[in-house]
Amino acid sequence: MNEINILEKNKVILELIQEAIRAADPLPKLMEIRNNILKGQYGRIYIIGVGKASKRMMMAFEDVDAKKFVVSKEYSPYGIVAGHPYPDENSYEAARRILNMLKEAKMNDLVIFLISGGASSLVGDYVVPLEKIREITERLMKSGANIYELNKVRKHLSYLKGGRVIRYTNARIISLIVSDVMGDDLSTIGSGLTSPDETTFMDAIDVMEKYSIRDNDIMDILKNPDKHGLFETIKYDEFPVERVDNIIICKNSDSLKAVENKALALGYNVKNLGTIVSGEARVASSMLFDKFEKLPEKSVLISGGETVVTVRGKGKGGRNQELVLSSLNRIGENDVITSFGTDGIDGPTDAAGAVADYSTRKRSEGINIMEYLENNDSYTFFKKMGTLIIIGPTGTNVMDVQIFMKN
Repeated sequence: MNEINILEKNKVILELIQEAIRAADPLPKLMEIRNNILKGQYGRIYIIGVGKASKRMMMAFEDVDAKKFVVSKEYSPYGIVAGHPYPDENSYEAARRILNMLKEAKMNDLVIFLISGGASSLVGDYVVPLEKIREITERLMKSGANIYELNKVRKHLSYLKGGRVIRYTNARIISLIVSDVMGDDLSTIGSGLTSPDETTFMDAIDVMEKYSIRDNDIMDILKNPDKHGLFETIKYDEFPVERVDNIIICKNSDSLKAVENKALALGYNVKNLGTIVSGEARVASSMLFDKFEKLPEKSVLISGGETVVTVRGKGKGGRNQELVLSSLNRIGENDVITSFGTDGIDGPTDAAGAVADYSTRKRSEGINIMEYLENNDSYTFFKKMGTLIIIGPTGTNVMDVQIFMKN
């Protein structure tokens, strides 16, 4: 982690940040269960990693004789680097390779999916051209659509998502999953490649209409899917539970519990709110600080989840940085707060998030913080303050973590 310009007494919060990320590491957990996963008489084994954590997850199977493929944001010897949060040409190539592997796998074979957040973008199995899915994704995100709404649309423009993977092979499928969504909803993580999905084309239309996204081509596909070679996502009553298992190995609550245990060991009172944070970053920030202010001295408030930012300005930032900046003027002399993405990336920036304490607030006197907020330019602000969290890709992704601490 980079040097962060906060008071020495507050640097204990950096230990908690590191503990949250350590607890979300999928590799140790995969090493514990991999032998049980590989038990059985199989003809051939296929291992397909999709998502931000897939490169690290594949490390647990390096010595396994299998046909392997990884699509991630990082280079892997087993695959390709593709686009996120918007698909690119490699995303479409990744979808073609996965589809070919599925068609190749026979009934007595085993297909292991290593799924983590980001797969919706990294796997470009869309019926529409690259430019169109990028445009729609960007418009929905900037309009404030949450991950559930975004994936309702993306699932219904794709061939593999929404459980449709099962239609391309009769092989045994085991999916090992790092959850990056509230409630660990299997149908939303990576747009539910291998899980049943109860959303419909009409649900996708409703999302488009809710955010006034007018696009005749997209609406024609959603209203007339048969004409475009699409069929509905796989529903629970048709899902082959006898040959498909979905197993969550890491989730946001793991990180929150690890932070709680570490803070307790350091002598703090702890209030763990759980994975509850959603909606606009500024609103979530206010809600958390209201709860934080009521805590006694030597306390830590912990929460997790994922907010959204309705982008109105032209600045550079991310949801975590905006959440922290929104509460900067409320920080007291003994307070230090942070919000960060466990994947090491916050929006379109190289930061995971930001930290702020009373010294940050004092250094910002004379600066119009509201201007930075209105321009969605939190990254520029915290770069000036020297309190961005720069850790690089972590090899995992269990949403965001917020830690508010009184010292």
